Amino acid sequence: MADIFDFPQGVRDVAYDDDKGPCMDDDARHSTLFRPHGVPDRVWDAVLSVERMPRLQGMAYHEIPVPNSMANFGIGVELECDDGCPSGWIMVLYSLKFQEDWHSHWRCVAFASLPMPEKESKRMEPGMYWESMMRFLDPDDSEHVSGTVTVAHNTAFGHDPDAPMAGCEVRVSWTPLDYADGGLDAGSQVGRWAAFLRSMTQSEEDVSVDR
Repeated sequence: MADIFDFPQGVRDVAYDDDKGPCMDDDARHSTLFRPHGVPDRVWDAVLSVERMPRLQGMAYHEIPVPNSMANFGIGVELECDDGCPSGWIMVLYSLKFQEDWHSHWRCVAFASLPMPEKESKRMEPGMYWESMMRFLDPDDSEHVSGTVTVAHNTAFGHDPDAPMAGCEVRVSWTPLDYADGGLDAGSQVGRWAAFLRSMTQSEEDVSVDR
């Protein structure tokens, strides 16, 4: 879950005993991930926080590559509800150099595709989608939020009755607030985006979590 992409791959340094085999530390025992060489502790801790985070029932999580042009390191997670709708992804980026436009070394970039019934699209304006999303970004844990909401109305031709008649796309980025040592609970950022996607198909009180 949530491998790091687009920089030199390595393996976790593991001592080996001729009689007992690999001698793993606590992190290795609880993780199936292998730490590439050169990955800072704060980035690796962020990766582990995503691996260990609670999962929402009815939501599939898949690792995706992060373009190395965006940052020095990145964690990419694709999210999809059981019925395929809604879906989206989130990337948690880390730059070795402090980025003035991020106001941080860290930045989250996310996307959501939210096909909606035609009657729903007539009722909800772009600002309402944005407000719904903002409810899931903790103001005490995220800042400098910016993005766009696009609502599209489709006209189906031929024999495709299941084609969505309307949909919404949300593109957003924000700066997550890190710890005093510069680390980050990236798992909580991914979890909030998953909760937002899931909230678009059911009420919040119906959302349950696998731990």
